[in-house]
Amino acid sequence: MLRLTSVALALLVSPAVLGNVSVSGSLKKWHPITVDTAGATAVLSESQLQPNPFLDFRYNVVFTSPGGNEYIVPGYFAGDGVGGGIGSVWRAKFSAGETGEWQYRISFQRGDDLSVSEADGTPMPSDGESGSFTVTDNSPQDPGFLATGRLQYTGEHYLKFADGPYWIKGGVDSPENFFGYAGFDNTFDQPGGADTGVLFQGVHHYVPHIADWREGDPVFTNSANPDNAKGIIGAVNYLASEGINSLYFLPMNLGGDGRETYPFIRPTGSPFDNTHYDVSKLFQWQIVLEHMQRKGIAAHFVLAEQEGRNTNWLDDGQLGIERKLFYREMIARFAYLLAIKWNISEESRYGDSRHKEFAGYIQDLDWADFPIAVHTNRDRPAEKYDGLLGDPRFAASSIQFSRQISGALVEEWRQKTADAGWPWVIDMDEVGPAFTGLTPDNTEDLRKSVLYPVYFSGGNLEWYFGYHPLPLGGDMRTEDFRTRRKMYRYTRIAREMMQAALPFWRMQPADDLYTGDTTAEVFAEAGSAYAVYLADASSPGTLAVEPGDYQLQWFDPRNGEYAGEPQVISAGATVALGTAPSAADEDWVVLLTQPPSDNEQPAAPEETETETEAETETETEANSAENREPTEEPASPETGSPDAPQQPQAPKAESVGSFDAGFGALLLLLLTWRRQRSR
Repeated sequence: MLRLTSVALALLVSPAVLGNVSVSGSLKKWHPITVDTAGATAVLSESQLQPNPFLDFRYNVVFTSPGGNEYIVPGYFAGDGVGGGIGSVWRAKFSAGETGEWQYRISFQRGDDLSVSEADGTPMPSDGESGSFTVTDNSPQDPGFLATGRLQYTGEHYLKFADGPYWIKGGVDSPENFFGYAGFDNTFDQPGGADTGVLFQGVHHYVPHIADWREGDPVFTNSANPDNAKGIIGAVNYLASEGINSLYFLPMNLGGDGRETYPFIRPTGSPFDNTHYDVSKLFQWQIVLEHMQRKGIAAHFVLAEQEGRNTNWLDDGQLGIERKLFYREMIARFAYLLAIKWNISEESRYGDSRHKEFAGYIQDLDWADFPIAVHTNRDRPAEKYDGLLGDPRFAASSIQFSRQISGALVEEWRQKTADAGWPWVIDMDEVGPAFTGLTPDNTEDLRKSVLYPVYFSGGNLEWYFGYHPLPLGGDMRTEDFRTRRKMYRYTRIAREMMQAALPFWRMQPADDLYTGDTTAEVFAEAGSAYAVYLADASSPGTLAVEPGDYQLQWFDPRNGEYAGEPQVISAGATVALGTAPSAADEDWVVLLTQPPSDNEQPAAPEETETETEAETETETEANSAENREPTEEPASPETGSPDAPQQPQAPKAESVGSFDAGFGALLLLLLTWRRQRSR
């Protein structure tokens, strides 16, 4: 059974009790808020047949903001409230986006399969109870997303924090079974699927990252986990210290490749087991996910796999009781987090009709309105997306791709989704081929063929690790994330340079402005900012620009530093970029931006550690304890430098960039309709 330290118990601080209803948390803007109802039912067990505490009760809390906005938040059976599966605690988790006095009202009813039904049930004690609490302001110094608020789709090609800047994703999507971790209760490798036998007991331990755990970090224990969860918490710390800001994982992979990650009490696939959830395991997942968010790492939930047994594990692939309950449990337990992407399935086989049906159900339940996507097969996004274009249930892509066409795919789907009237965030979530992915041997090539082509075409990235044995590890076998360290640094260099120097959220891919090397990538806002990536700078060409004054700078993507002195130029219709400051046969970025008023050179991106070309990332080095560096506390996400272009700090649904006023008004109406569907 789960044992908790005072750190975990701190999740339930400062209760303000009203009868058997309590409100707890720091009660600060964007911080987690918990509403518990205790004792309104008899003591129930996560494994009992009748009544089923997950299906036969519907516990919702309606929150009303000081401004009058209403949020219907699905709740869940929380056992004893501290991770045990036997008890009478019912819980709703929330995060408030306004300061001031909030109202809440409990809706608690009982009936057969009522949690996945819209029918009325029998009222339970505490049904209709109401109260209030006061939310105070958060602080810019709060950790991770607690400082910037919820990551939102605003009708543009980039997500934006509610109280912060636009966001560029630079994440990892391996190992997909990140939550197949020995430290979680009831986590055991099941027979079949792809071979994870090279992992001890077939599950992750993340032993190399135990040293990355820090005093004060959360811990939890079980009989199989003597390191007190330090491995997985340390892994999160390490990734955050390298600037990784998104992590892709499967919460249920039974019948798929890994077969060790599941939220149920047992992995048999029976209707009983598929509708009974492991309370202690989900409590532990919540601890890790909260830690990720405090470290500035978004949670990319991939809700199914393409393998047939996994695709059909719930309701034989349909939207029935089991799948509805699965979606509800994920939303109820985790939607209070501030940065989530819901992905219907890896390499989805469900088809347009079920994609829309599943997404509609998720959207109706998800009061936080996080983006929903569908993952594609390699280089064939049209098969999954043509039937979804313009549908407001979908706001992002999840494209599997070949490196040679990465930028072209970003540009194609930015244009297609914009033309359909509902622009998507273009996420490139898996670089092929499947058995290779990102390795220490192809890092330099993928920097040139994927990283900058994707970013300078207006897209986002997650790095996939391929299939490799330990110690390198891959999509299911990674134990030490340091094996891809150099690419994390290159990604951070690129992302932070864009955040510091460019109004990237307003820029468009514009490769046709460049004359010269046909592989050049151009990202531009006409008359304001131009960014040119040259994979080989030995023969620089010319760039067509709006006439005016610009500051021209060369930026080294290998070390994150500006080279030479900036030049202030008066441009006509074209600008000759000139000669690279050094290493002309290497890749370079050329920036043309508005001259600063004081003509000072902007600082290089902050907190970026670099390696010399002589340094290599061998498997031995990556797994050697003496070569490990302690992780550092990352800055609050995406805040950029003092010289960064000024981003809007308070997003509005009506902020639609360069769209004309008529389209902007239509998009605002659609966004408002979309968000009100679940109110």
